[in-house]
Amino acid sequence: MTLNPKNWSLPDIPMLKSFSQQLSEFNQPYTAKNMFQQLVERVKDFEAKLDQEHEVGMRLVSFGKSTEFSVSRIGYLDPSLLWFQGVMPDGSEVELVQHVSQINFMLLKVKRKLPQEPRCPIGFCPLLPPAETAIPDRQKIIEANEE
Repeated sequence: MTLNPKNWSLPDIPMLKSFSQQLSEFNQPYTAKNMFQQLVERVKDFEAKLDQEHEVGMRLVSFGKSTEFSVSRIGYLDPSLLWFQGVMPDGSEVELVQHVSQINFMLLKVKRKLPQEPRCPIGFCPLLPPAETAIPDRQKIIEANEE
């Protein structure tokens, strides 16, 4: 058998990606959008296990003292900020904006103040910055969910 170099072909070698492309792909899992999507899944799974008397709460574990609040909305601002809106146990509104590298909290089963009313699901707002969203009126959410 004779080898004929004319029939040989070079292997396909993909073009090398630029350093900025490689860096962008490496950092992709750490964008606020991707963290938000993972967080949405975790919260929905947690919320699905709750009874009518409880709602999703959050305990921040990155501060000196423990801070808990009921979560009403979660959103993100790419490339690196996640925000959380909710209500403290005393009824005061709270908003937390945190860098994706500092996210560290626990999801909690929190006793609802009005368990006889339908539970309001957490609002996920991927495109609205927190300044453009107010903590939603409970009645408006209930009416919107009934439509």
